[in-house]
Amino acid sequence: MAGDLLQSSIEKVLKIFEMSEADLMQDICQIRDWFRKQRHIPEIPSNSLIQHFLIMNKFSIEKTKKKLDFYYSIRTMIPEIFQNKNPKLPHMQEITKFAYCVPLPKLTEDLYRVNIFKIIGEPKHLNVYNVLAHQLNIIEVKCHEELSMGDVLIIDLQDVTMGHFVKVTPQHIRKANLILENVYSTRLKQIHLVYPSPCIDMLVTLLKSVLKPKLFARIQVHPSAESLLKQIPADILTKDYGGNEPSLDHFQG
Repeated sequence: MAGDLLQSSIEKVLKIFEMSEADLMQDICQIRDWFRKQRHIPEIPSNSLIQHFLIMNKFSIEKTKKKLDFYYSIRTMIPEIFQNKNPKLPHMQEITKFAYCVPLPKLTEDLYRVNIFKIIGEPKHLNVYNVLAHQLNIIEVKCHEELSMGDVLIIDLQDVTMGHFVKVTPQHIRKANLILENVYSTRLKQIHLVYPSPCIDMLVTLLKSVLKPKLFARIQVHPSAESLLKQIPADILTKDYGGNEPSLDHFQG
């Protein structure tokens, strides 16, 4: 069933770009041939990874090569996010006790994946780099196992306190944005801030100082789940927000 859904997504995405499966495979082979000549890169990327990068870069061969090259090299450039962050390590498995990072199962009609991020633990447990690494581990799985046109991000601020907020610096956001934009080419269609905490004005100011104006303009603030449901269908959202999907706990487990 999962394979059928993935194939259906591939067909829809290829139709958007007026590409055939033969065109896609030709591009993949071209990039694999290029990687065979790049001795500084430790491996030849899998077809699924190349396919993901091609779509995120609108089938530009040169952009895909550049982003995939950066995909490997950035691991030594920002070791605080990539080193010692295997998802099976105890300190990484602990993150699920303090934060939700949940990609929802259904795509939107225009093939975007909705993701929910929510801090649930005490501020003393928050290690921002570990949380970023956890999110990147999830993205890594998505790169190999799914297909979409981009992402919609929901940030639930209901349990965020000043203690959490002061731990997040512009440097954290810049590094996260660098990776998402220049490695994974993540296309964020919308950013929804739900249940704004007393820190909302400080958060928005921080985001405005770091994000590009085009991306910042995609931020929407929702005082309630009812407001969010006007933007995202109930069939996609979890029941935590009045949707029809199981709770965040179900997907976190």
